[in-house]
Formats: sequence, structure tokens, C-alpha cells
Amino acid sequence: MSIHPSFAQSSVEAAPGVHPVVLVFREMFPHHLRRYELHLQRKQRDMHHVDHDRTHLNRHLHGEEDWLDSLKSEVELVRLQNLNQEVEGLQRTRGSNEAQKRLIEGPRDPWRASKGGPLREFIITANKEWFEETSDSAKLFDIREQAARENEFEALALDWLKSRFGDMLVHARADRDETTFHIHGIIAPWHEKHSKRSGHQRMLQPSAHPLLKDYEKAQDDIGAFFAELGLTRGERRAEARRKAKEARKTDPRVEVPKKRRHIPAHIWRADEELRLMSEARKLKAERKSAQAERDEAARAKREADRKTQEARTASEQAQMRTQAADEVLQIAEQAARGNLRPGEEGRLAIRRDDRAAPETRKGLERVLTNPAPAARKLIRHLERTYGAFRQTATRRAEAEVETRMNAVMRAETALHALRNKVVGALPEALRKRFIAETMKPGAELERAMRAVRKGDQGPEKEDER
Repeated sequence: MSIHPSFAQSSVEAAPGVHPVVLVFREMFPHHLRRYELHLQRKQRDMHHVDHDRTHLNRHLHGEEDWLDSLKSEVELVRLQNLNQEVEGLQRTRGSNEAQKRLIEGPRDPWRASKGGPLREFIITANKEWFEETSDSAKLFDIREQAARENEFEALALDWLKSRFGDMLVHARADRDETTFHIHGIIAPWHEKHSKRSGHQRMLQPSAHPLLKDYEKAQDDIGAFFAELGLTRGERRAEARRKAKEARKTDPRVEVPKKRRHIPAHIWRADEELRLMSEARKLKAERKSAQAERDEAARAKREADRKTQEARTASEQAQMRTQAADEVLQIAEQAARGNLRPGEEGRLAIRRDDRAAPETRKGLERVLTNPAPAARKLIRHLERTYGAFRQTATRRAEAEVETRMNAVMRAETALHALRNKVVGALPEALRKRFIAETMKPGAELERAMRAVRKGDQGPEKEDER
């Protein structure tokens, strides 16, 4: 028979505090320990809640390194020992036939049938804010104070586990790589009983331990035990349910709090894995959707930038066309007013007189220096047109000069003939004088005709013609 200390009245008074100490028991079968081991080794499929950079801070607190293999071996050994004891008991009480039948049946699991299993996985922790509280209100976080609190919590939790469960505590460790610091472990509640029929039987029997049998009593006990750290007992849900049920007998309006459903460790862990996998898929889908939205936003931005650039280019082209049209109109208008004329090498130039206003001259100078393509085309057309006009005028002027020179030459020939007749008719005394007087106009006429032939007239006068 197992012997346990009495927990009916704890010697530690519960102190008021803000945060409760959290104790969780979960049922499990021995064959579920493999999944528990994978969790300890951080080899499960979905470990997004684990900070692997802090896994090295996790610490083994109690139990042999091969505790899992040892526990499995012990279960198998107890199966055989219990069978041997039961066969010997039947041999003494019922005879060899009954003993032989039981021996043929073979070993049985050393626990009673249940939904969750005979082992207890436990977690002891507190609110994350309690571990991160600082004595100096000016500090938001102090890693040294947090480490000291964790060490105090760890020592007190291990003391409570050893004093309450003794050799039943087969494994305990401190985890620092998850959201909140906690103590995690396994309790194997071995219990011995004796009967004449079965002999000495060792069973995994949680109900034989007062704190595993009565969850509320365990909460009371650990709450009082951790009072020295300023932590309190957790919510008295079972007591609240009992009081609500009693009150409901007289007042049907009273609502009874829902009973907390304790899920076996292996089922909880499997559900947790499914939940984490679902959250991972959801996060992946959200990331994919967010990426798609970002890609669509980037595409829309590129499209908007393209359209903006097209609009800017169209606006610039429209401005250039407007400017070119203005330049064409300005050139045409000033050419019609006579403010533009052919210059050197046939280039279009501004008249040298003051017919054009200063603002007009400045605008014309800018256009003639750096014209737009359309204006340049008009300027070249005007230059060619002015050139053609000039050539036509030159040819006409040359033809007219040639006609007049021919007329002069004919007149000169007639005058020479008339002069010779006059000279022949005059007396000798007047003949020399007459010749001298009529030679001067003839010389002047010769000089004028030579000047015309050489093109002695200036370009300005020629343009005027």
C-alpha cells in the first residue's frame, strides 16, 4: 500500500496576490510517451510557437536521462510480476486449474481501463507578466530579475513535486523557449495493494493519490505552497459550480458555469498540432494573399506610373505643338509685316531698321536661333521662297538693264552719226570747239555704261528694285 502525506490542511496560508499559480494535469497512456518525447526534443511537425534560439536554455530538473526507457521497462516488468503474483494466489485459493487458465491469458496492463490513461503529464507555470515584473517601476524589463524569478519558481515547483509525489515523479524539466516559462513533466502514480487471490499487485492508479484524485485539492495545495512568491490559487471553478447548482434549486435564473473538460495529454497534443497546422496554413494563405495584394498594388502602381508618364509625354508634346504653332504664326506674321528679310547666304534675318518692336525682335531672335521643327521647316521654305524671288528679280533687272543699255547704245550710235554730220557742216573755226564740248557727255556716258556692266550697284539698291 502506498503511503502519502495528508493534504487536508496545509501549513502554509495563502497570501493575496495578483497572479495565480497555474497547475495543469493531463491524462496519458504509456504508449503516448513517444509523442511527449518528440515534443521535448522539438521534433514535432509544427513548432512555430517555439523559439529555437532559446531551446538551449531548457534544463533537465529530475529523473534519469533514460527515464522513458526505464519507465517502459518497469511497466513491462510489473506486468509479468503481477501475473506471477496472481497465478500464485489462485494456486493457493482456487487451485491449479484456475491458476493455469490465468497463466494462459497472459500479462495484463497494470492499470484500470480509462479514457485518458493512468499517467499524468503536468505543467506548472504563472502568468507571463509575473515573470517579467520589475522591482523598479521605471524599468519595463530586467532580464536579471526575470531570471531570478524563474529560478525561484523552478526551485519551489521542484520542491512541491518531490514533497507531494516522491518516487512517482519520473521526469521534470524547465522550458524557456516557449511563450511562458514553465515546468513540464510526468508522474507515474504507482500504488501497491495485496489480496489472497491476487497477491501483491503494483498498479498505476491515480485515484490512490489524494492530489491526483481531487483536482481542487491539488489547486488549493499548490496555491498555498506558492503564496510566498506572491502567487495565489487559481479560479475555484468546481466550488463555483457547486454553489451555482445549489442556488439554482431555489432560483432557476442562476447560471451554472460550464464544467472544465480535462483532455488527455495525447489528445490535447494532437489537437494542438492540428490547431497549429491549421494556423500555419491560415498564415501561409494570408501571406500568399498579402503577397498577391502587394503584387497587384505594384502592378497597379506600374500601370499608373505608365499612364502618368504617357499623360506627361502627351502634355509635353501638346506644349511643343502649341509652341511650334505659335512660332509658325509668329514667323508668318512678321514675314507678312516685312520684319524678316533674306540675310547672309540666303538665311532669314531681322530687318536692321527699327520697324519691329524690341519685344518682337527678341522673340524673333529666339525663334530664329532655336526654332521648333515646324518653325524651322517654315523658315527654310521662306528662305527658299525669298531666294527664288531674288533670282527672279535679278533676272528681270538684268533683262531691263540690258534693254536700256541697248537703247542707250543705239542712241549713242545715232548721236555719233549726228555729231559727225554737224562737225562736217561747221566751219573750221567752230569745229574744234564743238568737238571739245561734245566729248565730255560722251565720256560720262561711257563710264556709266561700264559701271552698269560691272554691277557696281549695291545689294540694298538691288533689293529695292
